[in-house]
Amino acid sequence: MLCVVDEVMGGLEKLGGANLWALSDVEALELLDQAERASRLLAALQLAVVRDLGGRDLRPVFGEEDLPSVQDLLRWQLKMRPADTRRLVGLARDLDGPCQRTGQALAAAGISRDQASVIAGALNSLPADTPAEQRDWAEAFLLAQAAILDADDLATLGRTIRDRVRDQLHPPGADPRDDGDQARRRELHLTDQPDGTTRIHGTLDAEGAAALRAALDPLSKPRPLGETPEDHRTVPQRRADALVEITQRVLGAGALPLSHGTRPHIAVTTTIDALLGMPGAVPATTGHGQPLSRATLERIGCDAHLTHILLSQEGTPLELGRTRRLIPPSLRRALEARDGGCAFPNCRKPAAWTDAHHIKHWAHGGPTNLDNTVLVCRYHHRVLHREDWKVLVGPDGHPYFIPPYSVDPKQKPRRNPLHRTLDHLYSGIWGPPDHPAGDSP
Repeated sequence: MLCVVDEVMGGLEKLGGANLWALSDVEALELLDQAERASRLLAALQLAVVRDLGGRDLRPVFGEEDLPSVQDLLRWQLKMRPADTRRLVGLARDLDGPCQRTGQALAAAGISRDQASVIAGALNSLPADTPAEQRDWAEAFLLAQAAILDADDLATLGRTIRDRVRDQLHPPGADPRDDGDQARRRELHLTDQPDGTTRIHGTLDAEGAAALRAALDPLSKPRPLGETPEDHRTVPQRRADALVEITQRVLGAGALPLSHGTRPHIAVTTTIDALLGMPGAVPATTGHGQPLSRATLERIGCDAHLTHILLSQEGTPLELGRTRRLIPPSLRRALEARDGGCAFPNCRKPAAWTDAHHIKHWAHGGPTNLDNTVLVCRYHHRVLHREDWKVLVGPDGHPYFIPPYSVDPKQKPRRNPLHRTLDHLYSGIWGPPDHPAGDSP
């Protein structure tokens, strides 16, 4: 069998260097079809091997103590991500069990692996008490439609079949437990990507999805930057920011159970060189090993607990310093009294939802005092670290924000009037935003 595979691989390697420009249009399309057919056959072969490995006793190869699971074996052997190994092993199991006709269609190159995965997922989503004849009909119908539908459209059709079968077996309201099937299929996956981002994907039941939307909607509305009404974030970006803000508020409220004896928090490991932006410095990383940009590191470092650890040249800890809060409680109270909330122009966020931002970062010699800190919400904190807005404390002791040239060519300093009284604002030496500096209203 390995000899046959070697012959196939040799032929594919020869094709890899072929001059495709010499093909006619018809021949190029035919080659595309044949390449897809080959990929389907190879996918069926890979799934068959995965299935076979699941039934083997691999102790003679790995030993008694180091015997890996099939998922671990795929990670080591094929360098696959954990989420991909779970899907591959699950599909191999399904095609050898309740979805055998789907497996046969893949082995005959009648469907793609993506289509096979969608069909298996649709059949697994049917209610547990679905009669065998209905399950068989659903599989046959989906296989027939796979000839004209891609994987996405096939998934939509699978959801329609599931809903109709469920409504036939359990009419809405007839059984108080009719949402149990949805609840059993709930899942959430966090997959770290090669570029340092994390992909979130999963399934919620109707109640869970409604609760999530109710929490996201008020936080994902467009937010103007100062007096500029445009919010150039896309709707998905605003939802992502809203989800992060919800998480940060929960972490800040201290409402979660302790983890390893401490409140859940974002842990960041970095070096002095990285804080100072030195060339060649090792990037800062989260507790899960994801790298952080310098701007993100500075933003997190504005208002955090800091623990210094002295390491030897070999990386061995020599000294563990005491953890200290960069913004002490007394300074935090003074900032809340002065700023009242997010000090960014026209932001209504209260003080409880803000961070203390260092105007000149402490790693670059900026002091941690009232004249070098300002309260800003998480969204505007990112703006200050990523865009060209500047902050300074005016002669009246209050923070002013200088917009970038693209927002205001005159770059006139602005204040947030929403947390202050009119008398307080107009008493400032620089005057209100609608008047030149020093003018009275």
